[in-house]
Amino acid sequence: MKKVFLWLVIISIIAVFSLAGCKAEEAAEEPAAEEEAAEEPAEEEEAPAEEEAALDIPLAFSYDPDMAKAILADAGYVDTDGDGLVEAPDGSKIELEVTCPLGWTDWMEAISVISQSAQAAGINLINETPDYGVWNSALTDGSFQSTLNNWAMLSNTPWTAYNLMFNHPIKDIMGSGNFGRYENQEIFDLVDQLAATPMSDKEAMLSLSEEIQTIHLTEMPMIPLWYNGAWAQYSEAVWTNWPTSADDTPDTLPVSWNGYWQMGGLLTLTELELKEGVEPGTGTYPRNETLYISGAAWGPPNDWNPFITWSKANTTGTCGLLYETPFMYDPLTNELTPFLAESGEWTDENTYVMKIREGIEWTDGKTLDANDVKFTYEIGQKFPAIWFANMWNYLDGITLVDDYTLEFKFTDPLYQEWENNLYNIFIVPEHIWASRTEEEVTSGLNENPVASGAYMYEGTGPDRNIWKRNENWWAKDALGLEVAPKYLVDILFSSNNVALGSLLKGEVDLSNNFLPGVAELVDKGYVKTYYPEAPYMVAANTATLFLNTEVKPFDDPAFRRALAFAINTDDIANIAYAGLVSASDPTGLMPHLSDFIVVK
Repeated sequence: MKKVFLWLVIISIIAVFSLAGCKAEEAAEEPAAEEEAAEEPAEEEEAPAEEEAALDIPLAFSYDPDMAKAILADAGYVDTDGDGLVEAPDGSKIELEVTCPLGWTDWMEAISVISQSAQAAGINLINETPDYGVWNSALTDGSFQSTLNNWAMLSNTPWTAYNLMFNHPIKDIMGSGNFGRYENQEIFDLVDQLAATPMSDKEAMLSLSEEIQTIHLTEMPMIPLWYNGAWAQYSEAVWTNWPTSADDTPDTLPVSWNGYWQMGGLLTLTELELKEGVEPGTGTYPRNETLYISGAAWGPPNDWNPFITWSKANTTGTCGLLYETPFMYDPLTNELTPFLAESGEWTDENTYVMKIREGIEWTDGKTLDANDVKFTYEIGQKFPAIWFANMWNYLDGITLVDDYTLEFKFTDPLYQEWENNLYNIFIVPEHIWASRTEEEVTSGLNENPVASGAYMYEGTGPDRNIWKRNENWWAKDALGLEVAPKYLVDILFSSNNVALGSLLKGEVDLSNNFLPGVAELVDKGYVKTYYPEAPYMVAANTATLFLNTEVKPFDDPAFRRALAFAINTDDIANIAYAGLVSASDPTGLMPHLSDFIVVK
C-alpha cells in the first residue's frame, strides 16, 4: 500500500510540473504571437473616391468652342453615333433652327455664321429664312426655336435693354420682348426695382445691374452678339460739316431712321453747310437747297400718325421732323436736354413738374401749350391700345398749374420708364385730335398733319417722301437752331447696290443703308463715316439671339450657355458685316451705357 501510495504521489507531482510547463510555454508564446500580429501590415481602409472638380465656366462668355464642348459634355450632351453632333442626355437627336427674315442679307449672313460655328462645336443648328410676316408672327407667338432681334434702341437707361430681354408677364403674344418666354421671377423683380429707381441713384442702378447681369450670364436665356451700326455714309459733293468722332466736327448723330431724329438726327441738319459753288440745277427741287437721304424707308408711306410707332420706318420723319418731344436725348453724351419743355424736375418722390416753352405754334398758327401736352399724355389713359398706356398704372393724374406748367402726380413711379418716355412721346395738337375716335387715334392715317416741327410734309412719289422746311419753326428764336436744307427727299432704293451708286455719284447726300465695302470707300475719300476706321459707325442697337426656353434643349441653361461660347462673333463682324459692326458686350448693354456694365 505504501508503494502504491508513493507512486500516486510521484505521478501527481509529475502531472503538476507538466501542466505548469505547458502553461509557462503558452505564456512564453503569447508575446511572440502579439509581436507577429504587430508585424503584420494593418488592412488599409478603403479611400473615399475623389470628387470630380466642377467645371470652371467664366461668367462673361466669348467665342471658345472647347469651352462649349466641355459644358455640353459636363451636362450629358455627347456624340453617341460619331457624326460630330451631340445627342441629348436621353440619347435623342437634337435638331434646331436659327431664323431671320428673308431678304435681310446682313442677318442672313450672320445666322449662317451662327449655325456653322454651332455645328463645329457639336450643336446641330440650321439657319432658315422665312418671309418677314412668318418670322414676325413666330417671334411674338413663340413658335420659333431661336431667332435674331434688335428692338432695343439707344436709351438713357439700361432698363430699356433689360425690359426687352426680360419683359413680363409671359403672355400668348409677347410683343415687347422676352420672346423666348424665359420665366424667372427673381430677375423680373430686379428689372421692376430698376424701373422704380430714380435716375439720380446711380449706386442702386449699378447694384441692380450687377444682380441682373449675373443671373443673365448664368442662365443665358438670350445671347447678345453684336452691335448693329447706325449706318451713316455721307457724300460731301453738296453738303459738308458732317458729324464725325473728330473734335472739330459736330457732335451729333447723322441718322434718319424712325426714332433717331430726336436723338441727334435733327441737330445734324442744323450743322450742315452748303458746299461753295453748288448750282441749283434743273430739277423740281433745287440741288443747292435739297438734302437727299436714303436707308430709312423700305416701302411706301403707311401713315403720319405718331402713335403708330412701328410704321414710322416707312414715313420716317413723322416722329422728329413733324412732331416733337418735350426733351431730346443725345446718345453720344447720354444726356437729356429740354426741347418743347423749358424744364422738368422731380419736386418730391411722387411729383414731377414740367414747364413748356412759350411762343411755340402749330403749323396752322394755333398755340402749343400745356393743354396739348396734358391731352397727349392722357390719350394713353383713354385708349389702352396706345403704346405708353401702361404709364397710367403708376401715373395718378396731371394738373395744369397754368397755361405752360404741368404737375404730374404718381404712385410708386417708374422713374426710368418715365424719363425714357420724355423723349419718346410726341406731342399732338388737342384742337385737331380731341374729336377723333379711338380707331382714328390708334390706326388712322393722319393725312395732312398739323405739327410743330422743323419740316412740313410736302408730298410723296412712287419711291420717295418729300419734306419742306417750316420757316416759322419756333426753335429758330427760342434755341437759335435752323435746319440748313430747305427740302428733304427721302428715297426708297431697290437695293443697297443702287443706293451705293447714287451715293458715289453725289446724287444722295446721306445713306443710312447697310453698305458693305465702305472701308475701301473711306480710304479712297469717296465717303465719310462717323469713325475713320472699323466699325465706322456709332452703335445703334444690340443684335440678340433669343432662345425659346419652352423648347428642348433650350430649356436647359447649360445648353444655352454652351451655345453662347460656340458662336464666333468675330466672324459675324468680319465676314457677315465686313468690319462694319463690333461684337457686343456679353451683357448686351451698348457702349454709351458702359458705366453700368458691372459683370466682366
